[in-house]
Amino acid sequence: MAGNEHDQLDDWLAREIQPLPPPPGTFELIRKRARRRKAGRLAATVTSAAAVAVLATVGVPTVLSLHLGQSATGTPVANGRADSSAISRAATPPAGASTTTSSASPRSEARGISESTSPAGSPAGGPVPANFQPTSVTFVSSSAGWAIGQAGTPGKCANAVPTICTSIARTTNDGQTWQGIPAPSTNQVTGIRFLDGINGWAYGPDLWSTHNGGSTWTQVNTGGQQVIDLETAGHEAFAAFANCSTGSAGQDCTSYTLKTTQAGSDDWVNVGSATSNLPESAGATPAIVLSGSTGWLLAPDGTIYSGPLDGAWTKLGDAPCPATSSASSPGGALLSYDVYTNEFAAACTTPGASQQTVIYTSGITSLNWRALAEGSSDGTPVSLATTPSSQAIMATSQGISVLDTSTGQWTQTVTLAEGFTYVGMTTKLQGVAIPANASLHEVWMTFNGGRTWQPDSLNP
Repeated sequence: MAGNEHDQLDDWLAREIQPLPPPPGTFELIRKRARRRKAGRLAATVTSAAAVAVLATVGVPTVLSLHLGQSATGTPVANGRADSSAISRAATPPAGASTTTSSASPRSEARGISESTSPAGSPAGGPVPANFQPTSVTFVSSSAGWAIGQAGTPGKCANAVPTICTSIARTTNDGQTWQGIPAPSTNQVTGIRFLDGINGWAYGPDLWSTHNGGSTWTQVNTGGQQVIDLETAGHEAFAAFANCSTGSAGQDCTSYTLKTTQAGSDDWVNVGSATSNLPESAGATPAIVLSGSTGWLLAPDGTIYSGPLDGAWTKLGDAPCPATSSASSPGGALLSYDVYTNEFAAACTTPGASQQTVIYTSGITSLNWRALAEGSSDGTPVSLATTPSSQAIMATSQGISVLDTSTGQWTQTVTLAEGFTYVGMTTKLQGVAIPANASLHEVWMTFNGGRTWQPDSLNP
């Protein structure tokens, strides 16, 4: 009997083993990553060769900034925390897009890319819904980000109410891949900001919050007011609440009030009397800019208010021109704060056929604006960011333009039909931009301070 058992065991061990098939899509994912790594190695080789030639005669400048959604931003991109590390990625333009790039520089601060796990408390995530069209993006580090938009076909969306198509996609590996996570049950939010990966807000015109990484969302009672802009820093979120007529966010508003809430709370309170009931001015909307400990509000009439994140704000001074009205009716100021120079940058655009943009800079404690350069003529500016080597990276109606502070010259690094609605920097090298045409299903990213950009598709 024992011999028979031994023979059966030998027979079983001698059989040919048939391996289990991998999950669907595994080979395509491997091929995709292999292409990326091959392209990355090629780009690094070409860049290194070019750098040797360039460094023989010219010093390579170092490269940061901010501004978000459809209004000025605060802490480095979409109000997240700055991270000094950057990611090495290869740039490939999308079909139908024409790009013009400056010479790529060596990524001396690049790090290797590794798979990331979901932040603690965050939902596991699933496939990004089909036809995802992003309208806003927020990053809290160089790797963790969220995008909000509409997905699917209205009336046929996979929600309890099929006409609600609001969706959220999350990345934990700097945009290499995206996963779909739960979204607010409303079509009345177009912007998104996370504070720390756990506390987040979807807004414009309604306001919804999550305090568990996006696993669940709860509507915040705004008392009938609309939320026009929202930014986060430290342990707090700040938002511009407005009394508006019904309709899209920011339309026909009569007054604005700056409010704040703590992480983990939905109790929004006025920041102070100076920033309450601010009047409307020529259709302009307020913009919030935040640093790690200080905040600023660009009011519709061009007044700048400032104060500590945990205290009342007072009038600081005036911008070099009134606040910008909107992307569809450009003119006025775009405001950005540079955490590396501790200065403001402002872009002032005169409306009309003879449109001209001038870039100004100023200290942040006492406003003393000085003209730095004339703006790019390649489209109408709609969003502004800065880096150590460029005090102006502008998203325009035609693409993205970068100002070289050493020469005063502009370079249009991306040309894209309909342009972009937002550009901002997460670190001094890594940034993100949102195309005006949401049907492209993309966000664009840079990993060398804005000198080159590449599209990241949110749909597989």
